Amino acid sequence: MDGDEFTRSIKLEIYERGDIIMKDKILSTIALITIFVPFTIAFLWNPTDPKATAIIIGYCIFIALGFCYSLFLFVKKHLRDTNTKVSLGVNSLYLVGILVFVVIPHLI
Repeated sequence: MDGDEFTRSIKLEIYERGDIIMKDKILSTIALITIFVPFTIAFLWNPTDPKATAIIIGYCIFIALGFCYSLFLFVKKHLRDTNTKVSLGVNSLYLVGILVFVVIPHLI
């Protein structure tokens, strides 16, 4: 391997590493965005609306999927940056809130 090939291989490795880092930043930013979506329920939910239950169920499903996505990034992809940790923590709080205030009272 001559000097030019070695230089090209190093540049390619740096480029691929940078590409992976950028992809990880995008994935963790998507996870962070999922914590703000449930706040939009304040604009859409009306307790007297007949579709209120369906709207709440949709938000609960979204929160569960956001939690699963954040957990996947944290466990499988070993993505341990601040965005992923915050989204995992907040989505887990949302999920615990749903379980405590919605699911468990219906089971009792």
